[in-house]
Amino acid sequence: MSNIVKELELLFASDVFQSLISSDVIKLNQLNAAIAVLIKLGIPFDLAFSPGTRRLAAALELDIFINPTTTVNFVINLEAGPSIFG
Repeated sequence: MSNIVKELELLFASDVFQSLISSDVIKLNQLNAAIAVLIKLGIPFDLAFSPGTRRLAAALELDIFINPTTTVNFVINLEAGPSIFG
């Protein structure tokens, strides 16, 4: 259990995830860096992309699986406005 706590501390303390947490809009290279960190640490995740429509903005949803009952969810807007992810 302490191993996963250390991994999560490392993950969420990284510059990449600090920018995810503190920003409504990120650049593609920041998203690629976040994915690289998740893969390096062996943390399972899902990434969904919605290209947007005339009514909804383009957005991404990043789900990070901590354990079978705990998931951290990020909705990342790629442009201004509401998205399909809420």
